[in-house]
Amino acid sequence: MNFNEYVGNVHLHTTCSDGTATHEEIARIAQSARLDFVIPTDHNVLAKGKEGWYGPTLLLVGEEIHDTQREPEANHYLAFNITKDVAPYAQDPQAVIDAVNAQGGLGFIAHPFEHSAPVVNEAAFPWVDWTVTGYTGLEIWNYMSEFKAHLPNMFRVVLLAYFPQTAMRGPFPETLAQWDELLRTRKVVAICGSDAHATTYRLGLLVREVFSYKHLFQASGLHILSAEGFNGQLDHDKKVIYEALREGHCFTAYDLLGDTRGFRFVARSGAVEVIMGDEITLQSQILFEVSSPQRAHIHLLKDGTVVAHTRGKKLRYTAREQGVYRVEAYRRCLFRERGWVFTNPIYARAPNSS
Repeated sequence: MNFNEYVGNVHLHTTCSDGTATHEEIARIAQSARLDFVIPTDHNVLAKGKEGWYGPTLLLVGEEIHDTQREPEANHYLAFNITKDVAPYAQDPQAVIDAVNAQGGLGFIAHPFEHSAPVVNEAAFPWVDWTVTGYTGLEIWNYMSEFKAHLPNMFRVVLLAYFPQTAMRGPFPETLAQWDELLRTRKVVAICGSDAHATTYRLGLLVREVFSYKHLFQASGLHILSAEGFNGQLDHDKKVIYEALREGHCFTAYDLLGDTRGFRFVARSGAVEVIMGDEITLQSQILFEVSSPQRAHIHLLKDGTVVAHTRGKKLRYTAREQGVYRVEAYRRCLFRERGWVFTNPIYARAPNSS
């Protein structure tokens, strides 16, 4: 199957909330980072009139909703493809989700697990209300959220502000475990976000922007796959992106470890072939194939447990059991394996299953 692959960055902030660049500036930076699309999501602000093509990069606008009066703060939700502000519902996470869905939008639980960093006065903003329903998926990897988790002392703060690659490893294990648990009963789409603010910090004589938009755009990549390509028309191309995200035709990538363009995860049963995010009916067996543009340690997981792995560019596995199959790929950098690619699952269903 031939698919158009587009690389973007979502969950970032502009001067409309607590970011340091305008939408126009972010679009220019995204162009220099070779991004096909970018989706700022300002805090409780839906910035209108900013969407469109900026050269070769499509800029769309979402919103990150949370209750600023809640103590402690929690339950941040990313809303995409909406036209009306849903921040008035922020006190009730289920009401936020319902309001997004009522507009035909889609939404993702942001940084569901977080660790505070008291040394730099950074609190944790986890998701705590797991009784909610109707959300599209989870942000399984948030670059800035992970960075915050690696700051036990001021020495580490300074080191990682200049050399973040020494610490960054990918999604938290507890996030992946929660995702696998949710996948047992429903489709839950995984995405990644940079949470870019590009804030400048000062420590004595040291002055550092942590982290620049360009660095985060090059590090945290959300790759979507679509049979339909962009045609330069906002409404059409916007639909291409959001349909791919809704269906889970996407994967999370740490592109600083190596370009992931061309990474594929497919399943075949007879004449039927599907990609990540799709369902496939298990008749007698299913052939899963993983193809990587670079050598990696590739893991195929079924219901959260590794059932096959290899080091290289290809993995093939014949399955005879229904379940939720997804792929993780790791590459070695600075003396340890680090998360490189995390695909959405392929759902192998029994015939006539609901």
